[in-house]
Amino acid sequence: MRLRHHGIDVPYPLSVLRGRLRLCGLSHLESSRVLNDVKDLDSLDDLLNHVRTALKKRSDSTIKDFELLTKYEELRADKTVPSLVIIMSGASATGKSIVALELVNDLVATRFISTDTVRQVLRNTVEKETHPELFTHTYQAHVHRQAGPEELLPTVRGFLAQCELITPHIKSMTERILSEGTLGVVEGVHVIPGELQGLSHGVVELLINPEEEVHRAMFISKHESGLRTVSEDPETRSQEFVVTREIQQYLSDEATREKVPIIAMNNFEDAYNQVANIILERVRRMVTD
Repeated sequence: MRLRHHGIDVPYPLSVLRGRLRLCGLSHLESSRVLNDVKDLDSLDDLLNHVRTALKKRSDSTIKDFELLTKYEELRADKTVPSLVIIMSGASATGKSIVALELVNDLVATRFISTDTVRQVLRNTVEKETHPELFTHTYQAHVHRQAGPEELLPTVRGFLAQCELITPHIKSMTERILSEGTLGVVEGVHVIPGELQGLSHGVVELLINPEEEVHRAMFISKHESGLRTVSEDPETRSQEFVVTREIQQYLSDEATREKVPIIAMNNFEDAYNQVANIILERVRRMVTD
């Protein structure tokens, strides 16, 4: 649709309000229904009032959450509050990427960083002979190099060796998002819980954590999704899962120590709702402080 802004009709993405409604607890279908019949509206105020009228049938908490997110966007535009950057961590096959992509849509985040992509870019800038640990999966890196406290498991220290090369770039990119004042989502295993949350009150770190048997099933069947870089051999995948779970346990321990929220991955909808509630609480604190 188009709305009048400074006397000019400009395109306006309804996804902004659709995502805001999703964060307030509405389903995709319910959010779309609220935004029906808005083509004749001329201004953002008219559009917001249309949504407010539709939400009168909802609970008071839903209405309050919508007003909270609307207020936050006004303050962010005025540079009164920092931008939100959601950092979603977890070992391989924990489900973090799917939840992160959902958030990209609902936050209408114009910045998205996958730590796997950063790893791939770095592979084009360093020699494999120099940093062989960079050219493997996290659960294979310990064979090539290890870093971090010696009392940790070798498999975890291999993971930390990869993080030594990748995490500084993630930090720099997150700082860039914050300086731009836009919204961002970062997902991947290469952020140890607690490492980035000190950058800004707008940085929200989360760890996605399925139960072990759920994680095992997701990990071993990952090749069925079409991913060609993992082994199709069930025995190999079982052995790699043991290492992956050790990395996940390390991340979970760090999240507990750093007071980073741990999101139970029983199913994607429940996990998303947990994340949305945490985001709403962070926004509430930023708006009311």
